[in-house]
Amino acid sequence: MHVGESVITCKQDLETLCNFFKAVILTAFCTFKAEEAKRMINKALFEEKWKVIRDQSTQWWSLMAEHDLVKVDKAEVKFDKFATLLQVKYGYTRQKAREEINRLWSEHEAQSKKAAA
Repeated sequence: MHVGESVITCKQDLETLCNFFKAVILTAFCTFKAEEAKRMINKALFEEKWKVIRDQSTQWWSLMAEHDLVKVDKAEVKFDKFATLLQVKYGYTRQKAREEINRLWSEHEAQSKKAAA
């Protein structure tokens, strides 16, 4: 192998490695954006279904009081305010609060569909 061939091989290996890292970064970015979009949809659904969620809140979370729900009523972004209250009242992380909201809403939807059938 000559020096010139070695340089070409190194250059090809470097390009292959760069392309690999570009693909990894792009995949991670797309996954992040998809998760971000899912959260945005959840916020929109939360806003749309707030009255139903509000009615169920004290049953789902016993530490949630009427004065807490009034604070959510007044909030510009109800989902964020509600998640913050769950963090404060239950010591949840932000992610855990989102998961609990989604879990209980999914259960509520499943029960509603079951009752309608």
